[in-house]
Amino acid sequence: MAVLITGSMGHVGYELVRRAVRRGCSVVAQYRGTFREADAKAVEGDVSWVRCDLTDSNALGSMLTAHAISGCIHTAALPNEIYCRPDPLNAVRTNAGAVATLLEAARIGKWRRFLYVSTGSVFQNATDVTRPILEDTQQTVTNIYSTTKYCGELLTSMYRSQLDVPAASVRISWVYGQPLVPRQRDNPRGPIPHFLKCALMRIPVHEPSGGDFAASFTHVSDVAGGLLAAYEAASLSFDAYHLGSGVNYTTHDVVRAIKAAVPGAEIEVGPGTAPWTDHTRMRGPLGGDRLLNDTGWRPELSLEAGMRSFADWMRAHPEVLQ
Repeated sequence: MAVLITGSMGHVGYELVRRAVRRGCSVVAQYRGTFREADAKAVEGDVSWVRCDLTDSNALGSMLTAHAISGCIHTAALPNEIYCRPDPLNAVRTNAGAVATLLEAARIGKWRRFLYVSTGSVFQNATDVTRPILEDTQQTVTNIYSTTKYCGELLTSMYRSQLDVPAASVRISWVYGQPLVPRQRDNPRGPIPHFLKCALMRIPVHEPSGGDFAASFTHVSDVAGGLLAAYEAASLSFDAYHLGSGVNYTTHDVVRAIKAAVPGAEIEVGPGTAPWTDHTRMRGPLGGDRLLNDTGWRPELSLEAGMRSFADWMRAHPEVLQ
């Protein structure tokens, strides 16, 4: 029996596939459009790469019939407001409709677990950056992306409480790390990929503002490790968990970590939070101890260690610096 990992060509999904296969798991790796053949071939083990549009019930049914699936970690989604706002109906279908369809498959197939990967963006009004956001904090959504992700959480909770599906939501936020290095600057992902890429290319960075922006940046390897720990846990006591560093790092903290990983990097950033808040709001870090109590898992990488890992990977893959 296999675990279905959706969004397998995405940032978190791909790292999940790599780690699950290394643990000896059988994996069905779903993707919708983009398929990077070289990345797929780099994963050695029991993995089936399957192209499937999760909003197409016939295509999803065919995939589920063709593979013996016992559980799912659902990472696939339109990832932020930039992608959701131009086509809100597609955002609803992708970020909420697919969750409902997969939960129904979990109910009928009696899957051992369904994990819905949600986001800290469901807490749009938790703007006190010094105060951790605990798992039982009431969600407050203000845009299309956060609303559709909240809908997924509601559906997951409903199937858990009303239909006895072993399902839970795990909220993540501000994920960084290999292999995601955007070709162009992508502000909704925060300063790390762009600044680190410039540092390694020896391109000076002089930003007039943004130094006071703060977020709970978490390395992708920790995110994948926490999700697998939740999936493999004997039981999950709650319907929602927080996975993250538990700390808000400012852009100034990021710059210091980059300079430690890339000696000689020239980066200067002025005060303020723009442009990193042009498409999102600052909020407190995701906090709480539910994941630790139920799985024994905790993040391993500090910001400095995560930055070194990301920098080392970029050096080993110079093609991403083009």
